[in-house]
Amino acid sequence: MSTRVAGRRSMRSASIDSAEVLVLSHRLSETRIFGTGSNVTRDSIVVRVEDRGGNIGWGETYVVAGALAAARELVASLHGCDPEAAAADLARETGGNRWAAGAISMALDDLRARQRGVAVSALYGTRQRDRVRAYGSSRGYRASLSPEAAWREEAAELWAGGFRAMKLRIGRDPLADEIAAIERLVADAPPMTWMADGNGAYDIEASLVLGRALERLGFRWLEEPLPTADYAAYAPLAAGLAIPIAGGETLESIAGAAPLLAGGAFDIVQPDVSICGGIGGVLGIAGLADAAGRFTVPHACNGAIALAATLQVLAVLPVAADAPPWAEPMLEHDVGENPIRSDLLVQPLLVDDGWMTIPDGPGLGIEVDAAVLRRLAA
Repeated sequence: MSTRVAGRRSMRSASIDSAEVLVLSHRLSETRIFGTGSNVTRDSIVVRVEDRGGNIGWGETYVVAGALAAARELVASLHGCDPEAAAADLARETGGNRWAAGAISMALDDLRARQRGVAVSALYGTRQRDRVRAYGSSRGYRASLSPEAAWREEAAELWAGGFRAMKLRIGRDPLADEIAAIERLVADAPPMTWMADGNGAYDIEASLVLGRALERLGFRWLEEPLPTADYAAYAPLAAGLAIPIAGGETLESIAGAAPLLAGGAFDIVQPDVSICGGIGGVLGIAGLADAAGRFTVPHACNGAIALAATLQVLAVLPVAADAPPWAEPMLEHDVGENPIRSDLLVQPLLVDDGWMTIPDGPGLGIEVDAAVLRRLAA
C-alpha cells in the first residue's frame, strides 16, 4: 500500500481538516497469560479524523510491528481530502500494512457516515439485525489461580453479568489434564454455550484428540488450535473433526483468505475489522466464505472503537436461513481488564441478558470520552 491516501482535495466543509494517530496503553494489574504467550499491557492505535464541519471519525487497530509508523504516514496525507474519495482509494489498496489500513478505513467510515447522518452499516447494506448475542472471551490463565479455578470464577462472573456464552482460552497445560478440567467445569458451571480457543498451542494429533473431547461436551467450536503461521494446515483438521473449526483472525486480505476457504481450512472464518483492512475487508471475506459453504463470525479482541465497528459488521452480515446454529453471527466480547474497551466511551457498549444492541446513531454510534482518551494516551 502507498504511504499516502490519494483522496481528492476539497475545500468543502466535508473535507478532512485534521487527522492524528494516538497510542493508548494500560498496564495490567495481573499478567495476562495465554497458551503460547503473555502480555502485561493492553495497547491500541487510535486514529481520529475531523472534517471542517466538526464531524469526527474514529478508528482502532492493534499495536504490532510497523502499524504505528504506517498509520502515521497514511494519516499525514489525509488533510484536505474528501473522505469519500479517500475511503474509495484505501479500499482499492491491497498491499502495505493492513493493520494500519484497518484503523484508517474505520475512521473514514465513521466520518462519512456521520456526514450523511446514518449508521456505518448503511454504507454497506441493509440491516439484518438490531442486536446480537455476545460471548465472553476469557481472560486467559492467571498466575494466582489454577486454570480450573480461574475458569469457574470467570464463568460465574460472566453469568452474573448477563453473558450466556463463554470462550475458554486453553493450551498451556498437559492435554489430558485440561480436558479433565474442562469436563468438570462444564458439569458444574452455569449452562453456558461453550467455545474454546487453543491460541495455536497444539499439533495436529493433539488437536484431533481435543476436538473430539470438546465435541462430546457440546462445544460450539474449536478455535485456532494449530499455529497460525500456516492456516493451510487447518484443512485436514477440519476434515477430520465433526466439531466446527474456527480461525483466520490474522487474515489480512480477501486474496489471502480465498485459497484457504476454497481448500476447507475453516468451518467458521474469523476476520478482524482492525486487521483485514476494515469493515469492507471483513464483509469481502464473508462473501468468499458464503460462496465456499463456510460461515463468518468476526474476531474482536481490541478496544471499544473496534468493538463498535464489529457491531456494524454484524448488523449487515448475511446468514443463510438454513445455516446451522453454530453459524450464528455472535459478537466476541473480550472481558479481560482493558479500560480502552470498558472506559473509553461516554456510553459503554453493554451486554444485557446475553445480548448487545447494535448502535443505530450516526457513524459508529459512539462518543469517545475525551478525558479518558487523554488519560490513556501514551
